[in-house]
Amino acid sequence: MDASLTDLVSSLGDTVVDLLEAGETEGWSPSTADDALSFVDVLCVALAAHGGPLESSLAQVRAHIAAARRGVRRDLPPAPRRGSAAARAEEQDGTARFRAWRDARVHQWPAPPRVRRSSLDV
Repeated sequence: MDASLTDLVSSLGDTVVDLLEAGETEGWSPSTADDALSFVDVLCVALAAHGGPLESSLAQVRAHIAAARRGVRRDLPPAPRRGSAAARAEEQDGTARFRAWRDARVHQWPAPPRVRRSSLDV
């Protein structure tokens, strides 16, 4: 392989920017979020191998990544009744927004309305 580590990291940075822009445009699905988290975890493992503060700090990051991946995969309890204290609690802690995102059939940002062309426009 001809590319240096510095070049590859720079390329990875460009790819991450592209990934974030695509996520904003197309929307993140649970499966793409899970895949992205697994790639971050692999980088953490490689860097933690150097030990010391990297190892201890990245162990915490990896635990959070694992919790996020479980959260994306696991089933949530049934949604609470609308207007109940449990529903308000889910609204405050973000669970309601997460539930709506994860259970959506389409994971896209709203698109602008389409302009219809009539035969008079030709």
